Amino acid sequence: MTDELKITAYRCKKCGRIHYPFHDRCLDCLERDFEEIKPEGDAKLLAFTEIYNLPWGFDVRTLKIGVVEFSNHIKAMGQIQIDDFNKLKTGMKLKTFWEPVRVQAGEDVFGLVLR
Repeated sequence: MTDELKITAYRCKKCGRIHYPFHDRCLDCLERDFEEIKPEGDAKLLAFTEIYNLPWGFDVRTLKIGVVEFSNHIKAMGQIQIDDFNKLKTGMKLKTFWEPVRVQAGEDVFGLVLR
């Protein structure tokens, strides 16, 4: 993992449920008191897919995305950068980076990158 991912999750102080992205109330107990937490440890691949029909503005023909779970149970989605898509397997460990994922209006848009 890079020095710091720009991901902040929120743990309910009453029941412990982790929310990412932020919700106004806990989805389990409806509490409004949260503590901020950051992803820690390795990222385990939970699910992945390849998108072929992208909206206008993407410079690539397909986009590979995946959902990962960090050691502290934060789940997040990011773009997968891998040479051979067929080598992906659920449960495998991926390195995570916070990098530009595309350019929009001449400016870099940053997001979670999985390798």
